[in-house]
Amino acid sequence: MLSHLRLSVALTMGALGAAWCCPSAYAVEPLPFWQSSLSHTAWTKRDGAPSDPSAMVQDRTGMLWFGATNGLFRFDGVRFERVDDFGGHALKSPNVHALALFGDALWVGYEHGGISVFEHGAVRHYGEADGVPPSAILQMGKTADGTRWFSSSAGIYRLDGARWRQVLPADGLPAGDQPTLNVLPDGGLLVTQMAGLYRNVPGTHRFRRVGDFGSMQRSQVSADGRVIIFKFGETPRLFDPVTESLSLLPLPDKGVTPYSVHQDRRGAWWVGPGDGMRLYTPDWRLKKELPAPYEFSAVRVFRAPFDDREGNLWFMSENGVDRIRETRLSVQDMPPGNTDFSITAGPEGEIWISSHSSRDPVSPPTFAIATDGSRIPSDMLSATAGTLGPDGTLWFGDPHWVWSRRSGQVKTWMLPPSLQAQPAQAMAVADDGRLWISLARRGVHTFVDGLWQAGGGHAALAPRTALSLHADAEGRLWFGYTGNTMAMLQQGKIRQFGAADGLAVGNVLTMFSRRGTLWVGGDQGLARYHQGRFVMLNDSAGRPLAGIAGIVHTAQGELWLQGVDGLIRIGAAELAGVLNGGADRVVAERFDFLDGYAGAAQQLRPLNTLAEAGDGRLWYATSSSVGVIDPRRIVRNPVAPTPLITWLNTDQRRYRVANGIELPKHTHNVRIDFTAAVLSIPERARFRIRLIGQDHEWRDAGALRQAFYTNLGPGDYRFEVMAANEDGVWSAAPASLSFHVAPAFYQTVWYKLACAGLLAGGLYLLYLWRMAQVTARVVERMRGRMDERARIARTLHDTFLQSVQALILHFHSIKSVLPREDKVQRQIDAALHAADVVVEEGREQLMDLRGNQGARGDLALALDAAGVAAAAQHGVRFTLHEQGARRALRPEVQDELLAIAREAIANALRHSGSADVVGRLGYGTGVLTLAVQDHGSGMDDAVLRAGQRERHWGLTGMRERAARVNAKLEIHSAPGAGTVVVVTLRAGLAYS
Repeated sequence: MLSHLRLSVALTMGALGAAWCCPSAYAVEPLPFWQSSLSHTAWTKRDGAPSDPSAMVQDRTGMLWFGATNGLFRFDGVRFERVDDFGGHALKSPNVHALALFGDALWVGYEHGGISVFEHGAVRHYGEADGVPPSAILQMGKTADGTRWFSSSAGIYRLDGARWRQVLPADGLPAGDQPTLNVLPDGGLLVTQMAGLYRNVPGTHRFRRVGDFGSMQRSQVSADGRVIIFKFGETPRLFDPVTESLSLLPLPDKGVTPYSVHQDRRGAWWVGPGDGMRLYTPDWRLKKELPAPYEFSAVRVFRAPFDDREGNLWFMSENGVDRIRETRLSVQDMPPGNTDFSITAGPEGEIWISSHSSRDPVSPPTFAIATDGSRIPSDMLSATAGTLGPDGTLWFGDPHWVWSRRSGQVKTWMLPPSLQAQPAQAMAVADDGRLWISLARRGVHTFVDGLWQAGGGHAALAPRTALSLHADAEGRLWFGYTGNTMAMLQQGKIRQFGAADGLAVGNVLTMFSRRGTLWVGGDQGLARYHQGRFVMLNDSAGRPLAGIAGIVHTAQGELWLQGVDGLIRIGAAELAGVLNGGADRVVAERFDFLDGYAGAAQQLRPLNTLAEAGDGRLWYATSSSVGVIDPRRIVRNPVAPTPLITWLNTDQRRYRVANGIELPKHTHNVRIDFTAAVLSIPERARFRIRLIGQDHEWRDAGALRQAFYTNLGPGDYRFEVMAANEDGVWSAAPASLSFHVAPAFYQTVWYKLACAGLLAGGLYLLYLWRMAQVTARVVERMRGRMDERARIARTLHDTFLQSVQALILHFHSIKSVLPREDKVQRQIDAALHAADVVVEEGREQLMDLRGNQGARGDLALALDAAGVAAAAQHGVRFTLHEQGARRALRPEVQDELLAIAREAIANALRHSGSADVVGRLGYGTGVLTLAVQDHGSGMDDAVLRAGQRERHWGLTGMRERAARVNAKLEIHSAPGAGTVVVVTLRAGLAYS
């Protein structure tokens, strides 16, 4: 039920309103009389229509509301939907007899008494305690002074504050059964009852008698402001509120008394004689009959028709609802029993019409319809083909005759015996005046001055029957055949065309040329001739424009086609894009059965089915009808529809539409119902939708009025819908609905954060475990390395150094036995000095191997001790400077840096000749820096470029040690300026 609707949005008086509840309804200008054909549609109980509706209004969204014996209904042009409550406020009864819209309030009157007012989500009920009688509420109205009124079988009542008061005889209104009321154009009130007509005194609740013709039937305020007083069995009266005079309303004499007489906003008269409805012009000429039950839903109609804001006319009957609307195509009346029509444009703007088939043995003569609508009879036979020559001569043909008509004179020639008994298929007049005619199964022939010539003297053209012929302004004659083939005759030369030339139209049914462009239509597509080839043209979706039996390129630059199911219009701008820009796709507007198109376009014969008359109107012929449309005056619907969201559905329940709907957890699938009031041609309404929170852009929903979404996650969403009418006029703003899908516990933010925390914690523990493993392996490797270094140190000490020391002692013993002045003494001293150097270097190596054990505590302490000890042996001063707070280093880093520093100090002591050596150790937050600097002679350029001294490996060793811990080693030196060795290492790799 539509309890979700909010009156503030959906329920306010439409532009046209109901005659009895909206005094401003007639401020709208009347519409012109019905110009084209009428389309009738009936909705009965099997279609969900209300049962015996008695009231009808239209809200500002365009929706129609009906009050009936079986409830209150809303109608969007497609579906009737019953409304039992508004915002949770239920109707007092399903038996609704009267409706009114005053501002944003919907007033509902019930069959057995009582009134409900629904406004802005609230309700006000009026009952017997409020002065409302327990009888049917017939009508409601509001006068210009703001007073609310209703009529019932008990009398006329007005709302005085919060209570209803009856208008009594003391107020000038005599008692009477079933009085009816009408709000007049000036905002006053007219009451009709058996005693006569009574009009209220402005600004008061008093009445005065203004007429003596009374009735119990409902009156109607017509489009010109006069009131139609209908009384069964008597001639209706017209009451003029300006002059307060009554006049007779003469009806056509049909021998029966009608059940109803009404006038619509177009000035047309509608009379219900008891067998349906009849439409009359304002001067009472019969326009159309709608007999029941085939063309109208019921035999009787009592209530006045309703004009909606789109120009449609609605009737309520005991069986349902009927809609009358204008079609865009105007179907013309043809002689009864005739079918398979063909048309030919005449020299004076008239259209000549023939019928190829008839239920009579002989088809009726060809006739014409002039530009003023008058019919021009003739005694010409009904033709199967026709054409208009350049000189204004009309030519026609049938299976036995060929005839011409010029200036009202007709000449007839019989076909030669060999050509008879087969219908004329196509005709054209060449620029030399010869008539070309194609005869079924007889081929193509020319006719001039009573002489026939096969193929016009061209043997290649004679035997084959052409489906279509066309002579263009360039002097070319075109032949269209079956099998996607064509021929062109120009200056005596014939050229053949087929698929190799771009032609893909199938059987060539029609041709038309204008402004140098030849158009060719067939059962498989449409093409144009351009620069010696054919170029196909498709619709905007890339589909062929198939089944083309007629083509007209209008003087206004539009291209009109006749297809199997209707007419196709390509606008001038679209066509210019084809002719000037070479586009091969166009947006095409279609006119089909919804626009009044009846029958089907011929695909064989007759093929003269589309023509432009002299007044610019387009005429078309089908298998069962002949119609016309004026391309310059196509009826359009300017009313933008208002979209409306009606329901939100999940797998578990249905929700009333209100922003902020909370959907429970585990809601994955939703269906959203929406609609829009498009009342003229609802079949062409289009929608586009998007779900903000899931869709990134608008989606085309076509004519579907539901949106389905699956696999929704928790979160906030907003659904939006736009609507367009049959002419592509889109709504000014979308309708929207916001809702929230609650998350399950495992979809909440805290749960996801907890999971992320657990995952992070697990990863951190895994990292610690892995680091412990790596550290253990590194420690094990370092322990093995240190053990190996200790073993090597012991071996060097126990073997090499001991052997060298023994050798030194041996040389000392030799020296002691030699004379002091012996020259060998000096040689032995030199050898002993060299041996001391070797021992010193060996001891340094032992210190390298064992000395790092002392660096385990702190690099700065070990470096300072090693530097001071080494410098003391050479009589040089060593100083260590520190920057930043000391930090523990990785063991392998500390070992390598100490070894590099000792090597750099040793090099400075041996080679620089500097009086002091300075060490620097910087504990930066991003980088650890170690530097050793002397102020000596500097390094040779050759050594600096080579990176080492010949047969010395100290510098190479330093670089290798730096590379092991991913450190960067740089040496800066200049002759006479000393040398600086700098090692830098990123903090993440250096610190423990």
